[in-house]
Amino acid sequence: MSDYDFRPLNDKEFEIFCIDLIGDNEGKRFDRFKPGKDGGVDGRFFASNGTEVVLQCKHWLNTPTKQLINRLIKEERPKLDKLKPGRYILAVSNPLSRADKKALHRAFAPYLLTEDDIFGQENLNDLLKQRPIIERRHYKLWLHTTSVLAHILNNAIFGRSEFSLSEIVESSSRYVITDNHAAALNILQTLGILIITGEPGVGKTTLANHLCLHYVTEGYQYLKIDDDIREAESVFDSNTKQIIYFDDFLGSNYLDALRGHEGSITLFMRRVAANRNKRLVLTSRSTILNQGKQLIASLEHQNIQRNEYELRIQSLADFDKAKILYNYIWHSGLSPEYIGELYIDKHYRTIISHRNFNPRLISYITDPSRLTTCPHNKYWDYIAASLSNPAQVWENPFTAQQDDFGRAIILLVVLNGHPIPENILADTYHRYLGLPENTVLHGRHDYLSNIKLLTGSFLNRLLSPHLPAMINLFNPSIADYVLTRYSGDVNAVKLGMLALKTWHSVLTLRNLKRDGRLSPAAALSICETILANLAHQNFAHTTALYVTSLCMTYIMCGGSINNTAMQAAVLFILASDSEVASDESFDVIRWAVRERIISPGQAIDFLEASFEDAASEEEIGSMVSLLLTIPESTIGHPTLAKKAKNHIVESLAENLESFIATDSAFSRVDDYGDYDKANDELMKLVEEKFDEFGIPYDSADVFRALEDYDVADGLDSYFKNSFDGDDRTWSAPAVQEIDEIDDLFERT
Repeated sequence: MSDYDFRPLNDKEFEIFCIDLIGDNEGKRFDRFKPGKDGGVDGRFFASNGTEVVLQCKHWLNTPTKQLINRLIKEERPKLDKLKPGRYILAVSNPLSRADKKALHRAFAPYLLTEDDIFGQENLNDLLKQRPIIERRHYKLWLHTTSVLAHILNNAIFGRSEFSLSEIVESSSRYVITDNHAAALNILQTLGILIITGEPGVGKTTLANHLCLHYVTEGYQYLKIDDDIREAESVFDSNTKQIIYFDDFLGSNYLDALRGHEGSITLFMRRVAANRNKRLVLTSRSTILNQGKQLIASLEHQNIQRNEYELRIQSLADFDKAKILYNYIWHSGLSPEYIGELYIDKHYRTIISHRNFNPRLISYITDPSRLTTCPHNKYWDYIAASLSNPAQVWENPFTAQQDDFGRAIILLVVLNGHPIPENILADTYHRYLGLPENTVLHGRHDYLSNIKLLTGSFLNRLLSPHLPAMINLFNPSIADYVLTRYSGDVNAVKLGMLALKTWHSVLTLRNLKRDGRLSPAAALSICETILANLAHQNFAHTTALYVTSLCMTYIMCGGSINNTAMQAAVLFILASDSEVASDESFDVIRWAVRERIISPGQAIDFLEASFEDAASEEEIGSMVSLLLTIPESTIGHPTLAKKAKNHIVESLAENLESFIATDSAFSRVDDYGDYDKANDELMKLVEEKFDEFGIPYDSADVFRALEDYDVADGLDSYFKNSFDGDDRTWSAPAVQEIDEIDDLFERT
C-alpha cells in the first residue's frame, strides 16, 4: 500500500474519490448536484436526526499549506454561514499538521464539529489502507501503488519493455477510461487477440498501453515488440501468462508481406488464439490495415475482422471528450491567464464538439512550451487555427522556429523511421553536413546544442538501463508533416538517405514508394545514388544487413543488372561473414544467380556458410528457393541439399508451432483423447509444409519433425482452451458522477 500525494488525479477526480472514500467511511451515499456554483458543497447527506451534512474537497497541492488555510477561511467560511449545515466535513490533498487542523477547526466552528472531520493527505491514506477495493476502483491511484509499480516492472520480459511500462505509468495521469476501454478489453479477453485500428492521433497507442497494463497487473509478462514478430517467438512460453504488444504491426512488416512472406504474423496470431495464457495487442492505421487485408491473403483467411476494434472519435461521448480535454488542461502547467481563455463564452465546448477533435491535437494546444510566442490574449486564435487545420500545428515551429541545421536533424530522424541511437544520429548528422550540397546551410551548427533545443519539442531523448540513449520523434504526426512537406523534394530525401546508412531508413524509402510519396523512378534513383556512394567507399562502415536491404529495394524498383555498384554490393554480401542469413539475403543472391551476376558455385559457398542460420519460415523458404535456383550439377549441391533438408527437419522438430497451425489439426479431432487422430492430422500438415518448401522428403522426415512434439499435451490444451469459458470481466469504477460538461468545467 502506498502513501499517495494524489497528484495523478485532477481536482474533479479527487472530489469523486473523496466522496467514494469518506462516504464508505460514514456508511452513507453522498448526493452530488447539477452544474452551478457548489456553494461550498461537493457532496451531501442527511444524518439520522435530519441535519444536513456537507462535504467540501480541495485539491490544491501546489498551494503552500498556510496559503491553503487562509484561502479556505476567506472563500469557504462565507458559504458556510449561508448554508448553516449541521455538520461540515473538509477533505484536502495537502498534508496537515496538528496545528493546521486546530487552525481550521477554530476557523470553521461551529460547523466543523471535531478535528476528526478534517481529512488531510495522511488521513485519506489511512482510510484508503483499510479499503483496498476503493483503491482498485480509482485506476490512477491504484496504478501508482508501490506494489503495483514493482509488479509491473518485474513483469517486463526485456529492458526495453520495462522502459515502455514505466513510460505508460508516468503518463497515466492524462488517461481517461471510456467505453472504448471496456469494449476493446472485452474483445481481448474473449478472443485473446485485439487489433486496434483508427486514424492518426485518435489514441490507439494510449488505449493499447493501458490494456496491456491491465494484464500486467494480473500477473502477465509484458513484451513490447520493436520490429519483428520473431522477438515474441523467441520468448513464447506456452505455460506462462504473457501479454504481447506490437504497435503499428503493418509498418515495416507490411513490405515483407507484399513479397509473400506474410506467414509469421498470422501464424503467430493463430498460436496466441490457441493458448489461453496469451494475449496479443496490435495497432494499425485503418487505411494500412484495409490495404493489408486486400493484398495479404493470410490476413483475409485469418478472419481478423472479429479481432478488430476501430477507435473512432465519433464514437466518443461528448463527456468523454470533455474529460480528455479537462485532464490535459489540469496537468498541462498552463498559466491561469491561458486557461481563462478557454472559459470565455465556454470555448471548451467549441473544442469538444469540433470535427477535428482528437487527443493528439489536444496535447499540442495545451502544451505551454509551444506558446512562447503566443500571448494569452491570442491563445484562442491559436487554438481555433489549430483545430481548423491540424497540419499547421507543426508548420510554424518547423519553418519559423528552426534553422537549417535543426530541420536537418528532424528530417534525419523522420527518414530513419524508428528511434535511433544518439551516437548513430551524431555520425549521420556530420555525414550529412559533409555532403557538398549542404555547404550552404545556415544556423547553429553544433550537434549537441541542436539536440538540446529540439528535445521536448520535436524530439524525445529516451534513456533506459543497459541501453544506449535513443532519439525519437516527440510525436508520430511530425513524421506525417515532414514527409508530406518533403515528398516532392527528391534531392532532400536522397541526401538524408545518403547520410543515414541504416536498415530502418531503407524501410522508410520503401514506404515512401509504396505510399506514392516517391515515384518508382525516384526511389530507384535514390537506390542507385546510395549504392554508387557505398561502392566508392568500398562499403566501409556499413553492414551486410543494410546493403542487403538496399539491394532488395533496388530489385523491387526494377533496377538494371548492368549496374556495377549493384554488382559490387552483391560481392560484398557474399564476402560478409556475419548478418548474412536472412530471407532478403537469400533472395538477393538468388536474383544474382538468375541474372548471372555471380556463378552457381559462389551461391553454393554462400549457402554453405549461412543455411544453418535460417530459422524462420520466411528464411527457410527463401533459402530453399535459392537452392532450387542452383543447378543440381553444381559441385557441392547434392551434399548441401541433404544438409539443408536435415536443417529444415530439425527446425520443425525444435519449434513445430512456429511453422504449422497445430490448432488446425486438432480442430479435426472429434473426440477428447483421440491422440492417434491428432497425430495423423499433424502429419498431414507437416507434409503440406514440406510441399510448400518444395523439397523432397519421406515418411522418416515427417516422423522426425513430429518426434519431439507432445501431441497429447497439445490436444488436451486445445480442448481445454476451446471449451473453458473466460469468466473474467471488467467493470468501470462504481463511482457516482454527474454526466454534465459544465459541471466538470465549473470553476470553484
